[in-house]
Amino acid sequence: MNWTQISLNTLMTQLPKITNDNNNAFKNYMDVFYNETSGIIIKPITTTGRIKGASGEFVNLVADNFTVRNQYTNIYENITTADYDFYTTYIAGDVSTRVADASTVENQSFSYVDVNKPYYKISNDSSIAFLTTNLSQELRIIFDTSVLIASGDYRVLMDPSTNGGIEVMDVSVLDASVGAWVKIICVEYDASWGSTWAIKEFAGSYAITSI
Repeated sequence: MNWTQISLNTLMTQLPKITNDNNNAFKNYMDVFYNETSGIIIKPITTTGRIKGASGEFVNLVADNFTVRNQYTNIYENITTADYDFYTTYIAGDVSTRVADASTVENQSFSYVDVNKPYYKISNDSSIAFLTTNLSQELRIIFDTSVLIASGDYRVLMDPSTNGGIEVMDVSVLDASVGAWVKIICVEYDASWGSTWAIKEFAGSYAITSI
């Protein structure tokens, strides 16, 4: 909509003529452009399109599309971070695993994790299997090096059924100690076997082994 004809000095009687060709747009933006103090409709100097270039503090905000171009930390409450899930997982211990369910097809050699978070921190004291029914589910694995059990590798079940065997990913303690991490994605789910995962991103080294 063209607002160039409207200024702070525009008379109310002139508005029907100015907005005659785009009344629909005018109705949509009237609430934004109406100045209650002066009682007139104003043209925002820094606004084009919808509310662009606006700033302020909102108690409640409803938006069709909301894009944040710069991440920031809430300096008032000091609890908001760019990735709070990662932070809490990184500093916390491993409390996500459970014993494999013997009444199902779950492999008794692995401790299981029912995936509902974007990050999981694992130790090398047991082999881990991640379970989800959501194809394309992603998660990032963090290796806990604070407590190491001997020199065993970190082992993750990747494919619960490969030619009659299983496929695992092994990450050495050495790689984990220098900052290795891996992101995996669920590429298949079978009720008879469980979730199959593929490597999506990684740092460091890993080995895929059929056992």
